[in-house]
Amino acid sequence: MERRVPLRLVIVLLAILGLFGAGLVLVPAMMMMGIAGVPLDEDSDSGTLSVSCARIAQTGNTDVVLDDSQLENAQTVIETGVALDIPPRGLVVAVATAMQESTLRNINYGDRDSLGLFQQRAAWGPASDRTNPEESARMFFTGGQQGQPGLVDVDNWQSMDVTDAAQEVQRSAFPFAYARWESLAGSLVESVVGDGQLGCDQNMVGANLPDSTVGDFLQVALEQQGDPYIWGAVGPDSFDCSGLVVYSYQKVGHPLKIRTAAQMMDNSTMIEPGQEQPGDLLFGALGERGSAGHVMIVVEPGTAVQAPAAGRDVEVTQYTADNVNWKLGRLNDSAFADSQSPAA
Repeated sequence: MERRVPLRLVIVLLAILGLFGAGLVLVPAMMMMGIAGVPLDEDSDSGTLSVSCARIAQTGNTDVVLDDSQLENAQTVIETGVALDIPPRGLVVAVATAMQESTLRNINYGDRDSLGLFQQRAAWGPASDRTNPEESARMFFTGGQQGQPGLVDVDNWQSMDVTDAAQEVQRSAFPFAYARWESLAGSLVESVVGDGQLGCDQNMVGANLPDSTVGDFLQVALEQQGDPYIWGAVGPDSFDCSGLVVYSYQKVGHPLKIRTAAQMMDNSTMIEPGQEQPGDLLFGALGERGSAGHVMIVVEPGTAVQAPAAGRDVEVTQYTADNVNWKLGRLNDSAFADSQSPAA
């Protein structure tokens, strides 16, 4: 752990202006080029778009999105510390450290022989322990197996800055890097200590839907949760993103005469963030000309249902309306075969 080289980032750093200050919220996590595939137009069978229920916190002017595996690792670190009676300040130090060292991923590689969430060197313990999130967290708090000091061995660590406390354990070549994650770590610790969970409630069927054709449309879409994404599919048992929209409108007697996300965006009136209503559409994977490659259905402001990507199932997810990577729209009459929008 004496020297560090930058690890390949597998989180998403999104430049979003004015996103709820420094709080922790649920958002869709969009995986970008070089990380998990670039979102492409849905008309290409090689296109992918990964959007999942995730957590976000702001660090300076940058927002950091964490996926399910990162959240699970954060929760393990925090719960391990709680079991050891580590004060909340120590939990923050640990999560910030793991975020800097491995982006909260339990990786089996690193600089020289460094492994795991905390990138602990071989002297700290066997690889099986260093790549076990609970054991590696325990060693961070209490020390390595050959006498390396853990956090609780550091004199006056509770009065130190996060960077200084982490550095006393890690001995990193980049000692000032830990502080950038203090806000994120604090939000995660507060969530786990407060309610015990960092997960998302995906059960939205029948929840507060409008008593109207739009409500029926949403009910149909929500009932498809768990059906697989298949490119080009329009139901009844599999869907691509726009296929879910087409199928749901067809089932309530308002067939569309358009098919793709791009066509839906072209036949929509754009809506300002915060003005969306249930049944509106959220367009993403915007190309250079602003054409949409992905579409989700707004269930209620901040929540949408979607067929996300190959290998994933229809799901409910959370979104942030003022995210510059998304556009909100309401289908015009021109989109419908009967020339009449249910929202009209």
